[in-house]
Amino acid sequence: MIHSQVRVTAVVVAHDGESFLPATLEALTTQTRPVDHFIGVDAGSQDNSARILTDSLPAGSPLVKARARGFGASVRAGVTGEDALPRRAGDPTTSGNLPTVDPEIQDWIWLIHDDSAPDSGALEALLEVVETSPAVTIAGCKQLDRDQPRRLLDVGLGISRWGERLTMIDVDELDQGQYDSRSDRFAVNSAGLLVRRDVWEDLGGFDPALPGLGDDLDLCWRNRLAGNRVVVVPTAKMLHAPDKVRSIAGPLAGRRAEVYLRLKHAAAWKVPFVALGAILGSLFRLLISLVAKDPAFGFGQLSSTLTAVFSPVALRGSRRGARRTRKVSRSLVRPLMVPRREVWAHRRNLLQAAGTSTVLGDGSGVTAEASNPSGDSSDDFAELAAPNRTSSSVSAVIAVLATAVVALLGLRSVFGSGALAGGSMLPVSDRLSGIWAHATGWWQDLGTGMPGHGDPFDLVLWLLSLLGFGTPNTAIVVLYLAAMPLAALFAWLALGSVTASRAARLLGALVWALAPALQVALGSGRAGAIAVHVLVPLVGLGVIRAVGAGRPRTEQHAVPSPADPPSKAGLHGVPSWTAAAGAALALAAVTAASPSLLPLAVVLVVVLAIPLGRRARTLWWVPVPSLVLALGSVPAALNNPRVLLADPGVVQPFQAADLWQQALGFPVAFDPMAGANGFGWAANLLPGPWAFIAALIVGVPLLLLAIVGLLRRGRRGAIIRTAWVAGVLTLATGYAVQALPFGVTAGREVTPFTGPFVSVFMLGVLLSAAGGLDWMRSVRIHKTSRLRVIAGPAMAAAVVLVLASATVATTLWLAPRTVGTADAAAGESGATSDLGLGQAVLPVAARTLPATAADRGNSPLQERTLVLAPEGNDGAMSATLMSGSGMSLDQLSAVSASSRLTGTLTDPQAAPDDDSAKDLRSTVAGLASGQAIDPRPELARFGVSFVVLQVPEGVSTLAGRLDGVPGLAPVGYTEAGWLWRVTPDTEIKDAETPNEFTARVRLLDAEGETTSLIGSHAARVQAHALPNGPKGRTVVLAERADPGWEATYDGKALESTTNGWAQAFKLPSGAGELSIGYSAPWSLPLGILMVLVFAGTLLLVIPIPASRRFAARRVEEFRTTGSAESVWDIDDADGEHLQDEDDGDAPLEGTSVAEEHKS
Repeated sequence: MIHSQVRVTAVVVAHDGESFLPATLEALTTQTRPVDHFIGVDAGSQDNSARILTDSLPAGSPLVKARARGFGASVRAGVTGEDALPRRAGDPTTSGNLPTVDPEIQDWIWLIHDDSAPDSGALEALLEVVETSPAVTIAGCKQLDRDQPRRLLDVGLGISRWGERLTMIDVDELDQGQYDSRSDRFAVNSAGLLVRRDVWEDLGGFDPALPGLGDDLDLCWRNRLAGNRVVVVPTAKMLHAPDKVRSIAGPLAGRRAEVYLRLKHAAAWKVPFVALGAILGSLFRLLISLVAKDPAFGFGQLSSTLTAVFSPVALRGSRRGARRTRKVSRSLVRPLMVPRREVWAHRRNLLQAAGTSTVLGDGSGVTAEASNPSGDSSDDFAELAAPNRTSSSVSAVIAVLATAVVALLGLRSVFGSGALAGGSMLPVSDRLSGIWAHATGWWQDLGTGMPGHGDPFDLVLWLLSLLGFGTPNTAIVVLYLAAMPLAALFAWLALGSVTASRAARLLGALVWALAPALQVALGSGRAGAIAVHVLVPLVGLGVIRAVGAGRPRTEQHAVPSPADPPSKAGLHGVPSWTAAAGAALALAAVTAASPSLLPLAVVLVVVLAIPLGRRARTLWWVPVPSLVLALGSVPAALNNPRVLLADPGVVQPFQAADLWQQALGFPVAFDPMAGANGFGWAANLLPGPWAFIAALIVGVPLLLLAIVGLLRRGRRGAIIRTAWVAGVLTLATGYAVQALPFGVTAGREVTPFTGPFVSVFMLGVLLSAAGGLDWMRSVRIHKTSRLRVIAGPAMAAAVVLVLASATVATTLWLAPRTVGTADAAAGESGATSDLGLGQAVLPVAARTLPATAADRGNSPLQERTLVLAPEGNDGAMSATLMSGSGMSLDQLSAVSASSRLTGTLTDPQAAPDDDSAKDLRSTVAGLASGQAIDPRPELARFGVSFVVLQVPEGVSTLAGRLDGVPGLAPVGYTEAGWLWRVTPDTEIKDAETPNEFTARVRLLDAEGETTSLIGSHAARVQAHALPNGPKGRTVVLAERADPGWEATYDGKALESTTNGWAQAFKLPSGAGELSIGYSAPWSLPLGILMVLVFAGTLLLVIPIPASRRFAARRVEEFRTTGSAESVWDIDDADGEHLQDEDDGDAPLEGTSVAEEHKS
């Protein structure tokens, strides 16, 4: 057959290809073997592509307007003349725009991209091969880079057994004829693909289910299964520009095509296994991508896989079409697939070629677009730590040691104690398992229990308790003592993001550690407020570095030159996933410690992220763990939204400070006209409002420096202004929430504590003040500045004032803890004020109940203790049901704290007592009255075996009355108060000892008499064997009735009932195994979500070397899909590089790193 018997129709598809089309069309019209017929297709272009096609194609050539649905759909529209998809994939196509079929002429279709310009002899070379080999029905070209004609893109395409599109070409490999011997390949690139018309029509063209990447692989795959050959013709060269035009199909189409091709061409029985394997493989990739700081790659892979797997209708049509045209066994194409070892070796080569300093992939939610590097590496934690210079870390050591000395002097009374109590503080459970149960359980066992998830802060306590190696209270005591030095260290780290001045960081760390907000929290035992003050600097540091606004440690990380590789993560606008994950974990702890901060944190993240655009893509992850932690409180909050406001710890009333006092750093109100503890000598010399003066000295210097910081320009100035906005908004929010009480104690409504809000505000002030001091330093060394003359003295005065602030704060902290008798008496009389810095936390034993009661409380019977305590001098008395070793900090919950109020948030009403509270109140009244009324039936219902009266030894009026109560046997005075044991009135048949009286779970007969005590753990029973018994018996729990309680007997569900206010179940008479538990519908999904979110966050926060990233995979995507702009096209924060700002704060003209790499 000679050339005159062959007719070639070129189908030119354009999509916004105005800059490429002229050269492409010129190359087509100058072929040594001319094209016989042209068809132009404009695929939804927004530029002048359609006009260029009209003007440049030969007269009479059809021009089809198609929608932008991928290259394959556009070719189909051009060939058929109809912009519509076939009813089924693989159906034969019509060829309305092609020349009329002539039996004497063999028709071929040549597919041309708008950015692919064929060499002048390309078509002739292709036809020469297909004429000599009739079995060849598809031929392709050697692909070369259009801008660098010697750079190879591909010489035919390969495919792995996993459906991956492979070129097996190294990075920047030049064409030296090394692949010119290639002929038969699995597939060829669709750019310049020559296919015989009859084969095209029989195969149905490209599969519309593959709208871009993978369509050429699929066409060649089906062609081979039809018994035809596919060859690449190396002498036919195509100049292609895949790094300039992105695929219409989208950047995630590569993975979708891989999975879809495997599903389409697999044997029917293998399809379910292929689908399952693809999903599991994507989950593994997601896991690895989190470690590699490229989560968008993993999520993109997973979403693409799920899209391919869950397309049953399209897949069924595609498989039917492939089956219709298949004439040979599937096994015949397997030898053409690239072996796994070769794929791995090739990727190792790509990784080495890419280099360890370059990170490919943007981590923004798409996987193949022009991108920013994540840049996170093992150096990220070093960036969060001390600067390179050893001398810089000296300031951190000084700050930590100085504050440690102050802390030990002020807290020496608790040094070496077994546990802490007082104010809002209580000991924690003595076992890690107990803290974990309280943190994760859905039934709160405080009192007679109530439904609700454990507080998020319990998880923080559990993590802190891990440091105690099995002794949680010891860990809490150590961390309590270390709060000040830890706050100094974390503040020093955060200040490094806004200043390089060692003096500024030292002074800032001292001021932060000695801040009144922390002192008040330590003195009043507010564990949540302590955690907020210590950890919130890490949140600020993480957020700053997450958006790439971190300050370089050394000149090594100064503004990169245009020829340098992309900057490190966290610097010069390059986002950091490590920093974002670290900030997310720190914020989760902060919002768990002060739940009322969570809405504010979400608002601040949104306000910061929206204007920053792509730079803030990592920032969106920061509030996610906090929100997931808070989900456990949502079911209870639907009934009582105050649950979301309650602070952890004992509900403690306080008087919030006025705004001006909070702005000075004091969260609790004080009398400004009073004297100040520690300043008695000054009052003796000059009487006056020393509390007011002391507060001004503590707070004003920092505020003045923060105002000066607003004068900074550039990126550091933007950070300072953002810190001011966040701080002012936080202070206003803290003031507003004082109108939203969440609980009540001693007749007073209690609102969220202002301390955490003041701490966040002061962090903004601290960062701004450090920036102000840095600005004065830069002005002082700037020779041309007119302010240089006064900058030096102003800077010295600022340092003196800040030192005075730290000194006065230290005095206020130590004075209440070292004050003499005369000053103490003056303080009690109101002559002086401690400004809320008094010490309420005292050393106590880890067990808050007497040893005997605690032992029975921890026994299998889980017996409770009724604790009575007088309130005031009016005869009022509080009564608390305690379990285990006594009430613990982790046992308290927001659900319980907020349960005493009802009504709207702004108009609270006292919640009425339920039956359980009424019965307890009646029982306590009977005990206190001294009347000879037997309380044992009611005490048995509550599971109470002991009564404790918390009064000093020797106060025996009430104790004497209790001695006369029937059934109470006095034990004596203990470290927890007077103790009585409840003696049984009748012997329980199955009791192990005669003294056993009741339990958390009891078995009653039809008359309501206790016949057996059942061992349990927090009212949960696991497979307890019961013998035969009479009809009508019930199992009763000393817990409030609730629909969440479930019981089974030999695996069969028991009928739920009640015994007064208590939960009960009807029990059959036969023998069997009893199991009781509490279940919540949210338990499993929330647990899974929490595990996934926190596991992902922990993987993101783990630093790894850049060489472990997906560089090879990214380069391979570029090589095979042409959907990435280039290997080196890494957009470094939109080219916005700012200089270090120490020399005038002037921004530099930014030049894109990517542009320089390209040049």
